[in-house]
Amino acid sequence: MKWQKNVRRGLAAFGIVCAIAVYAAIGERQSSAPPELLPRLDPRSIIESTGAAFQQFSAAKQEYVIEAERQLTYEGGATKFIGVTIKVKERGGRDFVISGREAQAGEGQKDLQVIGDVRLAASDGFVASTDHATFSDADATVRAAGPVSFQKGRMSGSGIGMSYDQSTDVLTLADTVRVAVTDEAGKTTMEFTSASATLVRAEDYLSLEGNVHALRGEQVLESDRGRALLSEDDDLVTFIELRGNARVVGGEAFESMGARDIDLDYSDMGDVLERVVLQGGGTVILAGEDDEGGRQFEGESLELMFAPDQTLTQATGRGGVRMMLPAAASAPSRTIKARSFDASGEPGKGLTAARFNDQVEFEEKGTTRRAARSAALRTTLSGQDVTSAVFTTAVSFEAEGLRASASEVQYDPAGGGLRLRGAEGGKVPRVSDEKIEIDADTIDVTIEGPRMVATGHVRTVLRPQAAGARGNTGGQAGGAQTTRLPGLLQQGQAANVSAGTLDYQGVAATAAYTGDAMLWQGDTTIRADAISLDQRKADLVAIGNGRSNLPLEGGVSIGRASEIRYDDAARRITFASVQPAVAASPVNSSGARPGAGAAAARSTTPAQLSGPQGDLRATRIEVVLAGAASRIDRLEAYRDVDVRLDTRVATGDRLTYFDADGRYVITGVATVPVTIVEECRETTGRTVTFFRSSERVIVDGNEEIRTQSRRGGSCPASTAP
Repeated sequence: MKWQKNVRRGLAAFGIVCAIAVYAAIGERQSSAPPELLPRLDPRSIIESTGAAFQQFSAAKQEYVIEAERQLTYEGGATKFIGVTIKVKERGGRDFVISGREAQAGEGQKDLQVIGDVRLAASDGFVASTDHATFSDADATVRAAGPVSFQKGRMSGSGIGMSYDQSTDVLTLADTVRVAVTDEAGKTTMEFTSASATLVRAEDYLSLEGNVHALRGEQVLESDRGRALLSEDDDLVTFIELRGNARVVGGEAFESMGARDIDLDYSDMGDVLERVVLQGGGTVILAGEDDEGGRQFEGESLELMFAPDQTLTQATGRGGVRMMLPAAASAPSRTIKARSFDASGEPGKGLTAARFNDQVEFEEKGTTRRAARSAALRTTLSGQDVTSAVFTTAVSFEAEGLRASASEVQYDPAGGGLRLRGAEGGKVPRVSDEKIEIDADTIDVTIEGPRMVATGHVRTVLRPQAAGARGNTGGQAGGAQTTRLPGLLQQGQAANVSAGTLDYQGVAATAAYTGDAMLWQGDTTIRADAISLDQRKADLVAIGNGRSNLPLEGGVSIGRASEIRYDDAARRITFASVQPAVAASPVNSSGARPGAGAAAARSTTPAQLSGPQGDLRATRIEVVLAGAASRIDRLEAYRDVDVRLDTRVATGDRLTYFDADGRYVITGVATVPVTIVEECRETTGRTVTFFRSSERVIVDGNEEIRTQSRRGGSCPASTAP
């Protein structure tokens, strides 16, 4: 080596000078007393000197200087320096000083061994200490095999085994690494431990390998390996990368995080967390409120942004994401799954809105379960509560036995309301439960009850219920109540109703249809401006331009009236002619006749019923059905009665028909007697009874017999007076 050759040349010159001096001293002159010699440090050395200095040059540039308090040279060229200092100039833009109690260099060796209190100091304040190190003049690298410590400003560390490349300014710690960062008061703010570490000072980062463990206040960080980005002075941590089985527990903003990889981005001063990125099956549990669990996010990748007060202001997720909101005092637990989500918020408030896209699944668990699926979901948030949710595209919603679907469903969690609208793929909004199925342009639903209000092209299916005793309105097991279709319909079969609007009350089991309403089941049809159903009583009311087609035993009866009512308890169908003001009054399914003043409310168009019993017109017509069969038991008509049967025409004030014997009883009033016109014969009286299948006629209790020839004769032509 150059510096070793220079040392040997110096020693040779020193010997020649000494020989000349001895020769000059031989002579007659008396020699003076020799100077006092310093004690030898090592009898084996051939040369010992003090205040040694050695300079190493590369071309015209000085690379380093070795200074020592004493220098010892041995046979074979080995050299030892006592109290050594090695000064390295301009390596990586910095000057370095390596010092120790002694240094050794053997013949042909390329490294300088520095032993005892070894200290490496850089001109920017970086210091590394160990007990034994090797300095290589070939690459200006300091290496140590034993315990090592270092410090730079607020950052300090230790480990076992070190290499420091002064050319690249890279410190490598081989084992049992500990690195700490303190604040201005000297309190530790972050501490790392790992199997090994590399401090790349030129690029301001600390790389950690193997069982990485870090403490930041009460926060614990763990991973297989990691990297910490540092400030320009290498004394503040501004960014942390955790790679492989990354996990973070504790902290002001969240309870825990876990993923394959986690990035934590801090403020320039390293004291505030600003951003977190998780890759590879990420899970984040935010800090809760008032000892309640916090929100949880999951996804293949997650990114969270925090305000200076550590409230979450932005969150995004991609790949199988899930957001879980724990149950709170005022809200049930909720879980939302999707392929991606984007959420935003405000400092001090946290997240206030979130959008989920692709394969959205929503689930709410409280006293009951509510669930939805859609292609997209927009929510507004308040703390850990969802205050509104709008599902779009191929939406399905389930809650408490209720099912809903539409192109868009707006959900009000607090009020338990749904608003369905928008057709999609030829399918209009639909909501259904075990009793009813509703299609319409728009449907508003109150889940509790439920109550359903539908508008625009309403189509409904009334579902058949389990068979039970007629008229049973008592409670069933579990508090459920029996509901039935109106008794004039076939039980066990679905019925259909269409209208412009519908108001369905689930608790009361009533349905009110308005706007060209029509009910049908098979050949049974009822039309009116409005139709109301009571599924608990099995009653029906049709108001305004009512029309009916009722296939009963014996034939079809066709009815027309301003109002058509069916009272299931009485098995009675009522056709009434009333003014619209009366028709608009609350539904009265008792079957009672109007009270005082009803005569003034008569319509100019009478009620009409046509069927096997004849063509009947009156102000009100009542059809009483048999108890268990779909046939007429009795028929009553009131006021302005007009009945046509075959060739007979009868008028009166009241009519009663008994189906058992085909008997008609018509009564009149004093001023308007009963009149029966049969072909050319006219019969009058206060009470007239006749039979549908015979020629018997009883007038005021006196029976009259007509012959077949008389009944079938033709009337003579009338002559002019």
